[in-house]
Amino acid sequence: MAKRIEVDVTDYSFLEAASSYKGSLLRPIDTAKLLKMCFWLEFELSRMTMGWVSSVPDWDLKGELVRLSYLHTQHMVQLRERISELPGADINDKAWTPSGLQEACQRITQAGGLIEFAAGYKFIVQKLYEQYTAFHETLDPILDGPTFDKLRYIELDKEQMLSWGIPYVKFAYVEDGQKRDAYHSWLVYIDHVWKVLEKSSSVKKIDWPDHPVLDPAGPIPLKPANDPKYPHVDLTKYKSAMFDPKSPTYDSLKHMIFINASEMSAVESLTYLYYGVQKMPVDFYLDVARHTWDEVRHSQMGVRRLKQMGYRTEDFSWHPSTAPTPETMDQVFPEFYASLTMVMEPCSFIKKRKSIGAFMKHGDPLSSIQSEYDIADERLHVGFGQKWGAKLFEHMEDFISAQNAAETVKQMHLRKMGYSQDEINKVLHSFPEFCGFATMELNYDKY
Repeated sequence: MAKRIEVDVTDYSFLEAASSYKGSLLRPIDTAKLLKMCFWLEFELSRMTMGWVSSVPDWDLKGELVRLSYLHTQHMVQLRERISELPGADINDKAWTPSGLQEACQRITQAGGLIEFAAGYKFIVQKLYEQYTAFHETLDPILDGPTFDKLRYIELDKEQMLSWGIPYVKFAYVEDGQKRDAYHSWLVYIDHVWKVLEKSSSVKKIDWPDHPVLDPAGPIPLKPANDPKYPHVDLTKYKSAMFDPKSPTYDSLKHMIFINASEMSAVESLTYLYYGVQKMPVDFYLDVARHTWDEVRHSQMGVRRLKQMGYRTEDFSWHPSTAPTPETMDQVFPEFYASLTMVMEPCSFIKKRKSIGAFMKHGDPLSSIQSEYDIADERLHVGFGQKWGAKLFEHMEDFISAQNAAETVKQMHLRKMGYSQDEINKVLHSFPEFCGFATMELNYDKY
């Protein structure tokens, strides 16, 4: 009788076993380790750019930084997918950037100004793409064809990322010798930090060089920098900029366009969330990066449309962005995120749906289609809120369950708007009536 042979097709442990092979080719487990290095470097670059959004005043530059951050997360998606196919530890929900790499990037991110930040970002991006280039030279295009496919996708953004900082650093302080010397010292510091990182061992404490900047301009400054072309509303008079009757679009359908344009204030709050909250699952950061980029697009489409209509941004008052303090951080982050995704965005569907038909009726198809795309995006954001809202509360050690998180945040939102508990109780479980309390209505008949 033939001997029965049993095979466990799920046992891949032999692929992860130590090997004595010392040649130039990479084993699958080696490729996975190198991809992980790139994955965490992409993540830190994403955090760098997102963290610096509120440090710069220019509205358009804020959008550029969010876009870069989002692109880095899209590279993470590609890398993680390939890593999951290879032997070795996967990127699980508790995974986080290796401490040495995180501190090196954090030191380089803590720059004295935009020029210095741009130099640091450019330096690290160059290191990242040097690693990708080394991959191309080392990997076997047949044996590891799937990795080549992922790298080809990432290659699409190479020129944009490598060139972003050039306009800021090319003629850095050319007219100021003292600042030019300080800038040169900063470049020397960046290079020193990276060399220390490369020579470091995971089992030894790293001896970092002294940081040369006493008062970094970023990331996540205590007070967000404001673009003077977007003057702030007086919050002692109005609950938000959209309630200011001096707005040239007030009491008209066009106010929907201004509401779109003003979403940059949500963008900046999301950047504090993205950079400030540590060690959530990787998918949280991927979703928040997408959400933040969507809000940038909504702001951009609103500003573009207002300018097409003949308005200037200076004609409006804009809602200021706020930064959480160390004392309020544990509460502000989850409350803001839950309020945005469980109150403001779902409640906005009512007026946005009405505005779609109203814009068409007034012969404005572009504004109508803007609202369609806006709703499509925000349906996604509501899903993000359902996915992460309660988990964020729990992560910040504020024990609110998934079942009551939505109701809790609705109550908080209405209390902030000045409604009594009796009024809140009457409308809390009637979504249309609740949204009537929580947001403003538009005059759809007046264009």
